[in-house]
Amino acid sequence: MGRYYSGDIEGKFMFAVQSSTAGERFGAEDVTRNIGYYIRRDEYDNIVKELSDIEKTGALKRVQDMLAKCEHGYNDKIMKENGVSEEDLMDFADFQLGGQIKKWFDDNPEEYGLSFMAEL
Repeated sequence: MGRYYSGDIEGKFMFAVQSSTAGERFGAEDVTRNIGYYIRRDEYDNIVKELSDIEKTGALKRVQDMLAKCEHGYNDKIMKENGVSEEDLMDFADFQLGGQIKKWFDDNPEEYGLSFMAEL
């Protein structure tokens, strides 16, 4: 079970962690009631800044270190033992989405905007 996004970029939202509205963090605008998003290229600097801000929190490293130790998933106890918070998990998941957005703009310099649909 999970919610997916598709369009110019595709992926799956992190189950029970990441909101379908995560794209808004990177300047996406809801264009339909089905959470259709469009991000203009002029948001690029904001995307890069948001990714940098997430990196500076240390959340990525904490979550990656925890996941490297947990072959069979994680729970609240494992998160606590590894100093990982719910916010860290959200930042980790959002970083994946933001990285896809940035990469798409990097790989498609002639395109003005990117669009994707997120499942509710």
